[in-house]
Amino acid sequence: MNRKKVVGKVGKFNICFRSERLTSHAGTVLLHDFAQRLGVARLLDEELRVKVRERGYGEGHAIGGLVYNLIVGGEHLSDLEVVRGDPGTQELLEAETILAPTTAGEFLRKFDIGDVHDLQRVHRRLQQHVRPHQQATTCTIDLDSSIYEQASSSKEGSTKAYNGEVGYHPLFAFWAEERELLFSHLRRGSAHTARNVGWFLRETRKRVPDTAVKKLRADSGFYSKAVVEWCEVEGFTFTITADQTAPLLETIRALPERCWHPVPEYDLAEVAELRYQPTGWSQPYRYVVKREVAETKAGELYWKYHVTVTTEEGLSAREVVVWHLQHAAMENAIKEHKSGFGLEKLPTQKFHANWASLLIGQLAFNLVAWFTRWVLPASYQRATIKTIRHHLLNLAGKIVHTARRCFLMISDQYRYQAVWHVAMQRLAHLQFG
Repeated sequence: MNRKKVVGKVGKFNICFRSERLTSHAGTVLLHDFAQRLGVARLLDEELRVKVRERGYGEGHAIGGLVYNLIVGGEHLSDLEVVRGDPGTQELLEAETILAPTTAGEFLRKFDIGDVHDLQRVHRRLQQHVRPHQQATTCTIDLDSSIYEQASSSKEGSTKAYNGEVGYHPLFAFWAEERELLFSHLRRGSAHTARNVGWFLRETRKRVPDTAVKKLRADSGFYSKAVVEWCEVEGFTFTITADQTAPLLETIRALPERCWHPVPEYDLAEVAELRYQPTGWSQPYRYVVKREVAETKAGELYWKYHVTVTTEEGLSAREVVVWHLQHAAMENAIKEHKSGFGLEKLPTQKFHANWASLLIGQLAFNLVAWFTRWVLPASYQRATIKTIRHHLLNLAGKIVHTARRCFLMISDQYRYQAVWHVAMQRLAHLQFG
């Protein structure tokens, strides 16, 4: 080693910088191969015309850099500099360069409502590509919203929400069986939970396979005649947490004790059911009630109820309760989307730019979900992005060019070599229409 190249010493190590083709994210080569087979960049270039001038980077290149920044753990546009300073990773991603943070911000701020709709159309086309490969015969839509705190009211649409936080209030529809984010929609923080839900459900329906058994789960924010009627028209079996109105509670409390039965899955819980028709609704529906003993601050005991309205007739009351409460897993899906992919703080002051960022996050989320489903071993089907980064994506490697061949060199002490063998074998046989 030339001593002139040594810049300092730390412990026993002499520190130097030299021209080596290294990568900190060797596993991205697998994900990039998968994205190429899926045609992600091609569809982005076909559908989007965000840039005014044709020269320079294309839409597929720009959004690809933003997607991979989120996937490898970037939380801000400034984190693009990490990948920009990693020529090995850029070679794995077949990108001559990655957008600079300022350029990426300028690109996002060019989005208008039409560009947002074009990006949504890219999602739909990708979903059409993967549908023939998906094995689930049931599509359970988990419908929910969440507050994405921004801690700034200077961002367009970032307003005070029902919980007092300042931020946005997006809607989400997840496909429970496939762990896919079907549709997302950015809204002002002050938006009511069910605002635009009719339009949102119609758009979500376009992304649901026609041949699937269709179900919907939702919490009390979506308990309404309009949502129930939409489910009836579209053929969705539903379970929705019901508002505990005074007339409904009176009916529940009038149930004889013989109607209540234990729920083994929950300690000291009982379940009963009844038929009830809310005011203004066209017919009575099946209501399933779970009750548990609770205690007030004064030490007094009382019955705490959880009420679900449903058209599910093939399950017992106990089974309806257990199945419906699995909707709580959606909180983990939203947490993964928000925190796992660095979407807690949307990056610009412009509403449409942040909406585009949310949709780019959806692309990153689904790309990893599909990759996990069809490329990784079965043991990773419930893995978080953090685990996938740690085991696979954020891995040191060296790129070597010799004799007209290109090698990605990984340490033979690497503990998850078997994952690569499975992934490469599955990728070789994976083709999308």
